[in-house]
Amino acid sequence: MAYYLGLDAGGTKTFCLVGDEHGNILGFGRAGTGNYEGFGVEAARREIEKAVRMALDDAGITLQQLTGIGMGVAGADLPDDYVMLEREIFTPLFGDIPRVFRNDSMGGLRGGTRDPFGIVIACGTGCVCAGVNRHGKEARVGGISEDFGDMVSGSSIGTEGLKVVFRARDGIVGPTLLTDHFVRRAGCKDADELFHKMYIRQIWHKDLEPMAKLVFDAAYEGDPAACDILEWGGRYLAEMVIAVARKLDMCRDTFDVVMTGSVFKGRSPVLIDTMRARVHRVCPEARCVRALFEPVVGCFLLGLELHHAMDDTRYANLEKSLDAMTARCGVSFRPEA
Repeated sequence: MAYYLGLDAGGTKTFCLVGDEHGNILGFGRAGTGNYEGFGVEAARREIEKAVRMALDDAGITLQQLTGIGMGVAGADLPDDYVMLEREIFTPLFGDIPRVFRNDSMGGLRGGTRDPFGIVIACGTGCVCAGVNRHGKEARVGGISEDFGDMVSGSSIGTEGLKVVFRARDGIVGPTLLTDHFVRRAGCKDADELFHKMYIRQIWHKDLEPMAKLVFDAAYEGDPAACDILEWGGRYLAEMVIAVARKLDMCRDTFDVVMTGSVFKGRSPVLIDTMRARVHRVCPEARCVRALFEPVVGCFLLGLELHHAMDDTRYANLEKSLDAMTARCGVSFRPEA
């Protein structure tokens, strides 16, 4: 029997799955952030190794029994990152076991669709868009930081909402439901108190998180200012998708645009509807879909597909074993709506 490992080392957590060549998931491990950019290489190495060891122990196999590995790693943005991470973490840990090593967005893509090609737009803490065409060519835009051009994320949507609250306080724009939502989240009596407490640093932006949810809730209730923010976000995310499609010559193709991340879980449909309409202007056959599985499942598939093509039987085994793993460990491997 051949065994495979999938590793999703993200910005907030590290998940690891171990399974067999038939698509059965046998073990699961978890740890803290595997992104070296936040806490350093040594901290990332410890968390990654912890998740790997936990998954292997849970599956009842050893590292030496692995036949292939699929990895999606946050912070693997440039060629120099891959070289450094291989040298400092993955070669010492995995040796010469065959592996696929990609940015964490590619795990989201592979887990998001049954097709081995498509585009993923991931928007939560940050935002990145990446894709693979039918010929295996890859492209990516964004995902570095706001300093390097990124515009839309959960944080930026929330920050735009807070700005509108203060503009309404000054009378620059009209009344908005955003004021009620932000004031209530802060535990203040009105926008004046919120302004004062933020100005003297009694309340910080982090105290209001997740602020994007407040914007989505206000938009769901029909607030024009909140809807404007989500339309802005949807337009920009669409331009990211279109940029990747153009790089990969996919504009005339039929493909999935996999939407992952907290931003796509908001109550209001305005952002998704705006993004979908704008994408369809350039890519009329694109299908904007929610991910089938969490990125760690996609990473497992990247490893498995080093030697085996996915088919209906393997997908059936995968889904059944993932449901059993969820029942056993309490972690869902299917994105919540």
